[in-house]
Amino acid sequence: MRSEQTHLSETMFSALVAKFTNAFLEVRWSWPRKFSALNPYAFLLSDPKASELDTAELGRLSAELHAHLFGVTEDESAKVTVLLFEGDDAAMAKFAELDDTEIARAMVDPAAAPAGGRLSRIAIDGTRLPVPSPVGANPDEGDDEIRIPKRPAPIRDREPNVEGLQGIYYAARQIFVGDVISSTPGDSRTRYSLVDGEEHLPPDAAAFDADCVIAAMAFLAESQSDTPLYLPVSFSTLLRPSRRAAYAEILAILPHSERRRLSAAVYDVPRAPSFQALKQLHEALDEHFSAIDLRTRDPAFEIEQLNPEAVTSVTLVLPQAEPERRLIVLRRFISKIDAYKRRRVWPAVTNVRHPRELDLALEARLPFVTGPAICRLQPRPMGGRSWPVDQLPVLSPAETLHRASA
Repeated sequence: MRSEQTHLSETMFSALVAKFTNAFLEVRWSWPRKFSALNPYAFLLSDPKASELDTAELGRLSAELHAHLFGVTEDESAKVTVLLFEGDDAAMAKFAELDDTEIARAMVDPAAAPAGGRLSRIAIDGTRLPVPSPVGANPDEGDDEIRIPKRPAPIRDREPNVEGLQGIYYAARQIFVGDVISSTPGDSRTRYSLVDGEEHLPPDAAAFDADCVIAAMAFLAESQSDTPLYLPVSFSTLLRPSRRAAYAEILAILPHSERRRLSAAVYDVPRAPSFQALKQLHEALDEHFSAIDLRTRDPAFEIEQLNPEAVTSVTLVLPQAEPERRLIVLRRFISKIDAYKRRRVWPAVTNVRHPRELDLALEARLPFVTGPAICRLQPRPMGGRSWPVDQLPVLSPAETLHRASA
């Protein structure tokens, strides 16, 4: 895919692809493996601990990156191509110095590739395909090491991420006013979500947050709604000096023109975040997000210590506990509503699971509620849709469409 197939200039398009791919590889091609950009559209991957690269993994990477960048398309010009160059150190060094024009030439003329090595293309099933592919070649003939199978082998271990959104409900007007993004690896036994409780939090916060940034790019392109999309941001990971630079690279993917549509859902926030921690949080997030929500499991969150309008909202995550215990925690949070009003910070509650919890939140006039009793995972944003409170929760996508048209 080139810039003329989008509404972006060539300069902006190439910069976006480079940033996007850089952040993608930051998560998927982790240290001690290395990667470097040859140009905005080509990256050199290496693994110092492997005698040879895993071609099956390379195939999966190319398919996943293609899906994130361009969606599902049959347009050959939009395909992500993985090239494998095998050779001695001198040949490898020369190959790394090729520009995009020289690489394109080598793909159609083997003589244009550096001597002492061999260039192959990696199919999505990990098979090495000759470069260039011979016209009319017999798949049963040729080099035993370069196979062109009659039928691609099934990729049993490559499953796409399950990406979706869960609506944020504004009870006073009975309308969804935004969505929280989630992204779960296809082979995960547990669905990841910020609104469904502790057991659904990801084991690798940085990878989850990066995946949600990638998912957000697709949702921004697909939806014209003005309601915000909330992206997960791990409080402890972002404030860790060793991870802050990587977060900056990931967040740099987000287009500044969409800042008004993006909000940060900062999770795992302690009871009393320090002034310095909040300052660092704002420095990292303000450029990319128009609102910041702090998510805490502590109903005694020290809202009195925050400066007025220091953040947009604070969301209580109800605990994994017996129903009566959950109600006690919710009541304790509600008892501080006046302090939230004085600080001009919106209070909210998530992981709402039972009708009694929703009733208590409505009675206390908590403005925003989320959780399994409000909205399950959806393929499209719920933001902007009116929804009667007595018809909650929003369940399957099919039911969403049915109710929305009723």
